[in-house]
Amino acid sequence: MSNINSHPQQKLRNRINNQILDHPFTDSWDIFVLKHQHPTNIALHILGIFFFYGLLFSVWKLQNFYLLLGLPLTQLLGLIGHLLFERSHIDLQDAIFSWRASDCLGRMLVKVLIGKYQDDIRLRKEILQKYQSTNYANI
Repeated sequence: MSNINSHPQQKLRNRINNQILDHPFTDSWDIFVLKHQHPTNIALHILGIFFFYGLLFSVWKLQNFYLLLGLPLTQLLGLIGHLLFERSHIDLQDAIFSWRASDCLGRMLVKVLIGKYQDDIRLRKEILQKYQSTNYANI
């Protein structure tokens, strides 16, 4: 089984931020969690999700398709969270639309609502710290 980080394009897409240049994660959820740790960034993403579905519901209920023009604002909320609070890598494909990002956003929403998202952050940070301490000890 090949490591998805081995392909240069995928390695760039899986970058977490400018400080974490090497990491053991290949699963998009693990990478997503490390890119979404700041509480304000998380809140802006959750707000963006609710705004997205609220707009879709409004379009359906009001039969006003011009409301679809507001959909890019839902992504803007997440981008603001990254630019002002998280400072993590933003993949252009994920920022515009990808099934990978949509899946992770849905998982984040559920985990935040049931109070388990902070556990995911803590676990990934522990894994990253162990990986970094092992790799730096071998230098």
